[in-house]
Amino acid sequence: MIMDEREQLYRKKLQKKRSRDRIKRKRRRIQHFICGCVILSVTIVFVAVLLKSFNFDNEDIKEDQADKEETLSVTKEDEKSSAVITLEENITNTLLLGEAFVEPGYKAADKDGTDLTGQVEVDTTGVNHAGIQQIVYTVKDSKGRETKTVREIEILPNTQYDTTGLPICMFHYIYDKNNPPEDLNSNFISTDVLEEELKYLKENNYYFPTWQEVRDYIDGRMLLPSNSIVLCFDDNPLLIELGFPIFKKYEVPVTCFVITGYWESKEALMQYKSEYVNFETHSHYMHEAGGTVGHGGIYTAMSNEEIISDLRQSIEMCGNGNAFAYPFGDYTEDRISALQEVGLLCAVTTEYGKSYPGYNPYTLPRIRMSDGQTLEEFIAKIQ
Repeated sequence: MIMDEREQLYRKKLQKKRSRDRIKRKRRRIQHFICGCVILSVTIVFVAVLLKSFNFDNEDIKEDQADKEETLSVTKEDEKSSAVITLEENITNTLLLGEAFVEPGYKAADKDGTDLTGQVEVDTTGVNHAGIQQIVYTVKDSKGRETKTVREIEILPNTQYDTTGLPICMFHYIYDKNNPPEDLNSNFISTDVLEEELKYLKENNYYFPTWQEVRDYIDGRMLLPSNSIVLCFDDNPLLIELGFPIFKKYEVPVTCFVITGYWESKEALMQYKSEYVNFETHSHYMHEAGGTVGHGGIYTAMSNEEIISDLRQSIEMCGNGNAFAYPFGDYTEDRISALQEVGLLCAVTTEYGKSYPGYNPYTLPRIRMSDGQTLEEFIAKIQ
């Protein structure tokens, strides 16, 4: 009986405890919910503030950008020239290379009506090259702001025009007259004579075209200045080393036609290449006897395949494949295709004379330079 009462009392206490625990758990859930709601609300408010701030910043940036663009637009408008150039209609839009350009006419005026026609500068250098070219007209308004306009014209290739011709000079070796070589001959030129000649060229503003320009000139696609000249030294850069300081002093570029078979490697040869000394091929192993044409060079007795193989080896060592000097000056017309095959632009002979538009670019003559020639004789040769 007593045990039943105790058991009932225990069960009542247990029920009360369970009831209190349920109430506690419920309160905790309510507290957690309330805390979560508070945290969420705070987060939402914080994010809203950030977004509002970001929008304000964006608006400020947009306003700044708009202000800058407006300022830039005003500045550009202010910098824009008020001068206007009006071109007269061109009767013909084509011109043969070498023909004089006849100006169709133009007018220029400021926005206030001031006539600027007499101040227009016209650049016609474009007519010196074949192709679609531009004549450029330039004038400045009262504030010094520039206006440009162009007239397009097609320049057609042409080899039938008057020209003084292009002297391609052939030198060989350079020596010091205070220490002349034992085998001194007409192929040598002293440093004194060379410097005198280069000084003359520099003082008279001679132009030194590239081999690509030489080819364009020969093909009638480019006008060269009347005082153009090409300087070549045949055989070996070691034999013109005394001229290196002189080339640099007068800033005169020269071509050295190299017999590359004399060199054990490209690296050894390249030690002598410089800003003013350019290497082109004089063959690899073809500068030797064995033919029956001219001076008897072996070149004329070789097949096209043999010539191509030799030239490719030489061109690789030279680092250039623009021009070729025939060994001993010997050549035959039926071997020219070999030069075209390897991509050479020009080839030079030892035949005397200047080169002119319309000449065969693979049989160009040269003007031989000899030791002992006076400056007057040099000038007479190249003019």
